[in-house]
Amino acid sequence: MEELKHELEKLSKAYKDTPEKEEKVLIPFIKKLLELPMKERRKLLPVIRDLQWIKGKFAGFSSETFCSRDRARFLAVVQFVCANKKEMDMAYNINFDLICKLLPLYCPTWLTDFINDDKSWNNFNLSYEELMSLMDMGYLKELAPSRIAHLLPGCIRIATDDPKKKDSFNSNLLLKRDIMLKEHIWTIFEYDSSVSYQDESAKSAYKEGITAQDESISAALYRFSLDGHLDRNRLLKATLATFHRGFKKDMAGWFAGFFETLQPTTEELLSLQEEMMQVFTSSYTKPINVMLQQFKKIAVEDGFSYQEFVERATTLFFSSPKNSLFTIYSIFEKIAAQHPEMRETCCITLCQLFLKKDESLQKKAAGFIAKYGDASSSVLQETLQAYQPEMFQNAQTTIATFNAQSINKTNNTETAYTEAVNTGITTTAADFLSEEPSTETIRICREDNRIPFPDNKEDFLFQLSRLFDMEESWETDTTIAAIIAFHPQLDEEDFSRMEPIFQRAANIVASSWMPYEDLLATFLLEYQRLWAQADTTPQGFLRNMFTRLEEKLKGIDSNRGAYDERAKRLADWKPGYSNATCFIPFKKLWIDVICRIKGGNTLPLLSAPTHTPAYIQATELIQRLAAYQKAGTKPNAWDFQLAIARCAMEDKEEAIATARQLLKDEYLHLFLFLLDEDTQPEPPYNYQPVWITAGLVKSPETEFKAFKSFSCNILSHNYLSGDYEWKELKPKEKSYDTDKRLLQLEFYKWHEYAKRNSHQLWQEHLIINSKYNMDDSRYMEPLLCCFPNRPEPLIAQIITCYMSFGTPQEDSKRSIAHALRMLLSFHCPLREMSLLLLGGSLLFADKTVRSYAAELWVEGLTAGRINNRRVGEILARLICMELAPLKRFTTQVYESMYKRSDFHNRQLEELLTVFISGLPDKPVIGLKQLLELHLELLINNHSKVADEQLRQRLQEWTTSSNLKKVITSLNNL
Repeated sequence: MEELKHELEKLSKAYKDTPEKEEKVLIPFIKKLLELPMKERRKLLPVIRDLQWIKGKFAGFSSETFCSRDRARFLAVVQFVCANKKEMDMAYNINFDLICKLLPLYCPTWLTDFINDDKSWNNFNLSYEELMSLMDMGYLKELAPSRIAHLLPGCIRIATDDPKKKDSFNSNLLLKRDIMLKEHIWTIFEYDSSVSYQDESAKSAYKEGITAQDESISAALYRFSLDGHLDRNRLLKATLATFHRGFKKDMAGWFAGFFETLQPTTEELLSLQEEMMQVFTSSYTKPINVMLQQFKKIAVEDGFSYQEFVERATTLFFSSPKNSLFTIYSIFEKIAAQHPEMRETCCITLCQLFLKKDESLQKKAAGFIAKYGDASSSVLQETLQAYQPEMFQNAQTTIATFNAQSINKTNNTETAYTEAVNTGITTTAADFLSEEPSTETIRICREDNRIPFPDNKEDFLFQLSRLFDMEESWETDTTIAAIIAFHPQLDEEDFSRMEPIFQRAANIVASSWMPYEDLLATFLLEYQRLWAQADTTPQGFLRNMFTRLEEKLKGIDSNRGAYDERAKRLADWKPGYSNATCFIPFKKLWIDVICRIKGGNTLPLLSAPTHTPAYIQATELIQRLAAYQKAGTKPNAWDFQLAIARCAMEDKEEAIATARQLLKDEYLHLFLFLLDEDTQPEPPYNYQPVWITAGLVKSPETEFKAFKSFSCNILSHNYLSGDYEWKELKPKEKSYDTDKRLLQLEFYKWHEYAKRNSHQLWQEHLIINSKYNMDDSRYMEPLLCCFPNRPEPLIAQIITCYMSFGTPQEDSKRSIAHALRMLLSFHCPLREMSLLLLGGSLLFADKTVRSYAAELWVEGLTAGRINNRRVGEILARLICMELAPLKRFTTQVYESMYKRSDFHNRQLEELLTVFISGLPDKPVIGLKQLLELHLELLINNHSKVADEQLRQRLQEWTTSSNLKKVITSLNNL
């Protein structure tokens, strides 16, 4: 056998795939193998696997690349006669000609099952016609429908041997076998297939002149349905049934287009109404749009099921796009004209359009009601009144007669509205929105957001078992703090219950490439070492458990490198794939935790948050520090910094009184400086990094003179405060260029920052040198939660890494959305970088991101955290930089910022005034819609254009015929 293995290695490495070599080398070797029993042949499988890959090493890492095509072909044939179905992973290298030579020599029992496995990517490189030929020869028992569906669309393609030429197509190949149109063609209507891709390729070939006519499958099936080759009624029904089979979007879109290609007649459409209405439940818009267009064709026909259509179409108002809603409106208008008894039902149903923040849709609905509605109908009047707060001014004007009747029957609030109408005062339902938001400041530390600390040992052990499954950063912080508190209470039995979490930590260290998770696991294994070292029992239970985990680590890591390179001690930990230092402060803090446990120090962690998401109540922090003062123990510098950075800046007078009562000397001076606006730094400065942190929390924009001489105060102040300048981007070759980012921090100078780093400030380590350290919320949240009072430096880096316009990647959408959620959970004022993130997000391509930004604007104004005028200036500047289309902002305002309250409407008016005033001299695309929104808002607020700069800008734009009407309306307010 060793000689055979050596021969296999020698032949496979030297093999060249030519007909001559195939006949003289490959086939004779296969015949030689077939003389051996299968048990002996299977011994070659490990050799085949080794020869598949070419191993190499570079920069201390091992690498593997797949072998050459010639070797792969040789090995695939050898594998064919040695392997079972599951082990056959090189079948793709065997083509039809070769398998026809192999099957007379050896036909495995698993062949049919292997070929019919449509979930495998390792199948033979065989076409539909080639598989049918194998069935004709008797080697295949049957072909599964799913395999037929996968291969059949490709049968019309005629491949060319010239790589410079494109493939041709011939749809008449579908007529080659009777069974193709009789049975097999129907499989593409039931199973996933490549029909969309093959169809598009054939259409492209026709457009480029490669084929004389459209040879696509869709065109061919249409012809076959007319000439009798296919049952046309079955074809139409099969197409409609595809929308309930869970196909992906591209497949559903292809079948929707195919239904149009079939050009169903009026009689056919009338007979298929039930099947067509069932398509309304589809999760994709194109099939629904196509069905609506077909219904529009038969809306005036006698056999049209108009009552059922109105009932079924009601569900489409919530999720359908604008064009679909316009089509529904057109059908409703035909129904109302043909069937008067349906007019009120149609009017009431169309009232749902008032929920759409689109003026054109609302005007359509209002016009329909004015034309077909019955003003004396109490049901219609009540429905209109319910939707009135959502109506735009033009819609209200159109149905004013209905509003007048409706208001006369309502309560005092509505009577006031009637009086306003009767006296000629322009009033809207928005006047009755909530007025000013509550003046009561939202507290940072409340009972409902207090973080629970484990009450007993059982609670602690359960919480520790979830360490790697925790979704919130504060859960991890609390668990680590609880280890210090509960460690003295634990015994050997408790430790045995902790073994599963230690085993999981070992697996993470051995296999994970996520830095924060890897660091957390390394910390937990370091904690485990304390138990092993303290085990003095004869049985050595704890030592044995640790040994088992070490051995498991070695086994898991045997293919990736030496164990010692992966499972280092916590003090030696560093990220596995970059030189980033953003996690180093965590490591230093957790090393201190290990040292405390080892030394029997049970003093609490200063930095453990007391309230979500990451705040520490000032009085409680003072009490913790007082415990250190009483014990004569100095707090860890990293723990102290983080605690000050998380201190909740509220109830300052109470906290100052507590500090004066419990603290003395430098601790007292530090907290008086932090909490009292008028107090300046006072020596001694034994905790220099902590003093700087306190200064950044108290007043980030201020550089305190007392700190300038500190050894840790090396970096420029703007790096610590996050006060970066964002520069104009260079001119772009294309509008809305997708590779331009809003803010460019100089990551390439990272090595310079590292050299200047004092390695004493937590803030210094948060200058991220690569976006790959923040592209997951599991990293971003712990980092942002280090500085809930001043997240600006990290926000600047998030903007740099992810705020790109055009078509963003999924990681960009996820990361920006998470950053906005974190800002929503914080209570700090939004400074320049956060306002820039807010402004950029309101123009971002992703709707979810824009929605979070809108909520941040609403919440931030309510809490007094936002400079509204500055947001308007930022938005104007971004539009001037041509980074994004204006329509994104206008649409988002209609959807989630307009009519939130009277207060927010006035703030929106201020925002739009500043925004519009700062737009370019030349009108940008989408300006008309923005001005119409502004007009609607001013009418709602009973305001007029009072800002002189805005008046001047409007005057400049009157030369544009497209804007003249709306500008005239604005000036006439």
